[in-house]
Amino acid sequence: MPHFGEANSPLSKSPTVVLPVPYDLSLSFLPGARLGPEAILAASVELEPYDFELELDAQSLGIHTAEPVPWVAGEAAKSHELIEEAASRYLGAGKFLIALGGDHSISLPLVRAHLAHAGEFGVLHVDAHDDLYDSWQGSRLSHASVMRRVRELGLPLVQVGQRAVAHDSHAYIREHGIPCFPASEIRRRGLPIDDILRALPDRVYLSFDFDALDPSEMPAVGTPLAGGLGFAQALELLEAVFREKDVVGADFVELSPIAGLFYPQMTAAQLIYRAIGLKAVSAGW
Repeated sequence: MPHFGEANSPLSKSPTVVLPVPYDLSLSFLPGARLGPEAILAASVELEPYDFELELDAQSLGIHTAEPVPWVAGEAAKSHELIEEAASRYLGAGKFLIALGGDHSISLPLVRAHLAHAGEFGVLHVDAHDDLYDSWQGSRLSHASVMRRVRELGLPLVQVGQRAVAHDSHAYIREHGIPCFPASEIRRRGLPIDDILRALPDRVYLSFDFDALDPSEMPAVGTPLAGGLGFAQALELLEAVFREKDVVGADFVELSPIAGLFYPQMTAAQLIYRAIGLKAVSAGW
């Protein structure tokens, strides 16, 4: 598997670790998210490492690409254990971890690992879907249930970009007072950055599903839905959150590559590169 960016920095000299998690046991529509991490890594080497807007070369600060996390076919719980163990190794070494999915269910073991090593935080969930089913297709560890499980850890949750919300999930959102900023609201009045920031605690874990982006800019996802965020809006959101909050970790999930179409993974790699650069600026690396 390729590494993130032009060179793979040694772990000891890298404040950031990129962790590939090629797991997609729980996908409910189009398959292929297990291929997402490798596609993003391959695209990343084609990007200019210097970010002229941030005036920063994040690559020169040290980005280490870890070995992909293995998973056990047909065994979600065991696979999640392996993901949590892998994340814990790097968090225990004091690294800022960005995980590449894989389906969205990987966020649960990643959040558990961060909770054990970083203390409490809130979760910013950027997604076309609410992911609040109690179970989906008989599994409580599905990508469609992942934020329900995260909430059960006692962590605050803020959702942005949703445009497919189940009836029961809508009731759950209202019952638990979950701040939700759906795509329809964003289309009407723009991205409510100040409101999102007020809803978030000081420390934040970012979980970004690429289907939050509109299919015109990100078609390579398992469940594409029209009316999503633009790339510029996603950047605006990330810039505000990294500037105003302490982002303790992140995952970017559910890229499903399309044969012969390269730009979706380039778009994904751009977004992740910017996140790494923003973390470097905010942390003063």
